[in-house]
Amino acid sequence: MLIVLTGKTASGKDTIASRLLSKYSYLKRVVTTTSRSLRSGEKEGIDYFFLTKEDFENKIKQNEFAEYVEYGGNFYGTYKKELEKTLSSDLIWKIDPFRAGETREFIKRAFSKNLAEQLIKRLVVIYITCEDQVILERLKKRGLSDQEIGQRMKDDKKIWQKYQKAYDFVIENIPGQLKTTVNKIIKILENHPTW
Repeated sequence: MLIVLTGKTASGKDTIASRLLSKYSYLKRVVTTTSRSLRSGEKEGIDYFFLTKEDFENKIKQNEFAEYVEYGGNFYGTYKKELEKTLSSDLIWKIDPFRAGETREFIKRAFSKNLAEQLIKRLVVIYITCEDQVILERLKKRGLSDQEIGQRMKDDKKIWQKYQKAYDFVIENIPGQLKTTVNKIIKILENHPTW
């Protein structure tokens, strides 16, 4: 199964992903790739695969990515081979809502018809939402400027309007009710035909 976990900025996606990974020992993370520098505490092959911008561009030319974007002067993408692992393992893939909204489309473009059908059959896209006031408070605690916060929240709304029909499930992560949120996701997963 390929579980795409996405949602609003600061909606709790990392925490939810960690809970799911600790509950299901056989569930593995899709490790994405970036051309940005490794940050303190990050590990190669665990947080990301780190490449130079030149290496990333070469891999694009060699058609090794299922998808990629350029954001803030750096590339971010997902190797095809990472997604192919879903044929033998259950995977969780945390990506931004824009890319999550186009997952089925880029899988169709990146893989052969047969392989794309197999991957899409195993796919479930879960969008995590949270009240705007909660998001606002969380982003302020992260030290973002009012301008950055406003832009992120505006981007979230635009992406939601464009892609909401592409998300299979929308779960609200209510503060103080993380266990309930995780249990709702567990129920979705356990009722999925490929789980």
